[in-house]
Amino acid sequence: VVPRAVRQVELTAVILMLVASNRGVSVLPDWVVRAVRSNPDYVTLPLTANGITRRLYAATRTADLSRPYLAHVLRLARSEPVKLQRG
Repeated sequence: VVPRAVRQVELTAVILMLVASNRGVSVLPDWVVRAVRSNPDYVTLPLTANGITRRLYAATRTADLSRPYLAHVLRLARSEPVKLQRG
């Protein structure tokens, strides 16, 4: 399948509006799909039987490692993806 056009859109809300108005298709993460799965404006299909996973990395400056907010962000980054995968 070769699309007539490819459009890069960064806002999830805009992507969903384009799909709902029959102006395209999109590949979206689970957390977005779960939010619209019961909406009749969308048809959601998995790309593969087991889904697709990717490893994410966090990068920071050494000087910021001792900042409490950064420790919290890193803690969330380690725990939230696991929770999201469980549904």
